[in-house]
Amino acid sequence: MAARKHRRRRRHRRPDLGPVASQVGPPAAGEAAPATLRMLACDGTTTEESTILRPEELASAREKWPVVWIDVEGLDDPASAALIGRVFEIGELALEDAVTPDERPKVEIFGHQVLIAARTVRFDGEAIVTDPICIFLGDRYVITFRERQAGDPFESVRRRIRHGRTRIGSEGADALCSLLLDVLIDGYFPVLEQFGDRLETLEEEALDRPNRRTLLTIHDVRNDLMTLRRALWPTRDLLHALGREPTPLVGEHARAHFRDCYDHTMELLDLMENYREIGSDLRDIYLASLNNRMNDVMKVLAVIATIFMPLTFITGYYGMNFDTGSPWNMPLLRFPFGSLVAGGMMLATTVGMVVFFWRRGWLNRWH
Repeated sequence: MAARKHRRRRRHRRPDLGPVASQVGPPAAGEAAPATLRMLACDGTTTEESTILRPEELASAREKWPVVWIDVEGLDDPASAALIGRVFEIGELALEDAVTPDERPKVEIFGHQVLIAARTVRFDGEAIVTDPICIFLGDRYVITFRERQAGDPFESVRRRIRHGRTRIGSEGADALCSLLLDVLIDGYFPVLEQFGDRLETLEEEALDRPNRRTLLTIHDVRNDLMTLRRALWPTRDLLHALGREPTPLVGEHARAHFRDCYDHTMELLDLMENYREIGSDLRDIYLASLNNRMNDVMKVLAVIATIFMPLTFITGYYGMNFDTGSPWNMPLLRFPFGSLVAGGMMLATTVGMVVFFWRRGWLNRWH
C-alpha cells in the first residue's frame, strides 16, 4: 500500500448566485457546465421521472404531484441554483449554504422549509473523501444538492420508488427525506469495514517488517478517521434534532426513521473510535518493533566488537616486534611458523567467544 503525499485542504469560496436565470441552457465560454436537474415524482400508485429543462416543468410538477424530488447534481452552476430558489421560494442565504462545498453538517429551519446539510463518504484511490449533500424539505417536495461524481449515492432510493417498495407517495416528503438520510448513513458502513482490513494489514506489517512507509500509512489512516469523525459528529447532532425535537414538516413516522438513523450513527461513531484506538496502538507497535530491531542490530554490533577486541590485542602485541637479543624478547618473533601460530590463536579466540555467547543465549535473536 503506497503512502500518500500530504494533501492540503482546499478552501472554497461561497458562490455568487447572481440574478435569477429564466432557463437552464448551455454554458457560455469559460463557464461551468450546467447542473443536471432530475425530477422524480410519485403518489400512492404512479411514478414519473424526467430531466428538467425548463422552469415551467418545475412549477407544474410541484402543483401536480403529492411528493416531488428534485435532484440537482452540480454545485458550480449559479443559474440552476437561482432557478430552484425562485420556483421553490428558497432564500439567498439558504441557497448559499446548499451550494457551499465545505458546509458543515447541520439542520436549520427557514420558515416554510427545513435545510439539512450532510456529507456522503467514498474512497478516492486510497484517500477518504466526504462530499456535501444538502436537502431541502418542504411541503410536498424534497430538493437535494450534491457534487458531480461518478456514482449516484441515491440510486437505491430511486429503484425502491420505481418498483413501489416504499410508501413515500402516501406518507409524504418527510418520509422521502428520512429515506435519503438513511441511505447516506448506511454508506459509511462499507467504508469503515475497509478500514478494518487496512488496520489488520498494517498490524502485520508493523510487527514483521516495520519501515518508514508503514508509519506514513498509519498516519494516513488516522487522518482518514479524523475526516470521518468531522463528518459524523455533527451528523449525529442533526439526526438527534430531527428525531427528538418537534420540527416543522416532519411527522412522527419520519421522526422514528430519524431516530433509527441516529442509532446507526452512534454505532458508526463507536466503531470509528475503536479504529482510532487501534491506529494509536499500531503506532506504538511500530515504535516498539523498530526499537526491538535496533536492539538486535546493536547486539550484533556489540558481539562483533567484543570478538575483535582480543584479536586487536593479539595483533597489536605482535606488532611490537622489538629484538634486543635478551631472553625477554617477545616469543615466536624468529619462529618460522609464528604467523600461523598467531592466526590459530585468533581463530581459537573467536570460536571460543562465539560458543560462550551462544551458551549464554546472547545470539538467539541474531538474524
